[in-house]
Amino acid sequence: MKTREALCVRCGSADTEIARLDETSAEGTCFRCDKPFHATPCQGCRGFRIEGSFGVSGMRFENLPETVKCWDCGHHNPLRDPGPEQAAASQ
Repeated sequence: MKTREALCVRCGSADTEIARLDETSAEGTCFRCDKPFHATPCQGCRGFRIEGSFGVSGMRFENLPETVKCWDCGHHNPLRDPGPEQAAASQ
């Protein structure tokens, strides 16, 4: 793991508050999209600086890409579900 930073898995924002970060996962809240997230590390470098599931911060694709890029090592990781939506929606 190159950095202690975890990007939001929805929008790719670095504006996050991390509640837990270890070698296997990271959990936190994104201030930009105001939702909790659960991130898994890059398959290449084990870092958490992976672009969001929607690729570009603040933008959503009609057809999601199959992979998302790690900003530390450039590895393309399979797209994964961004995590629970109901926690933020119920507040």
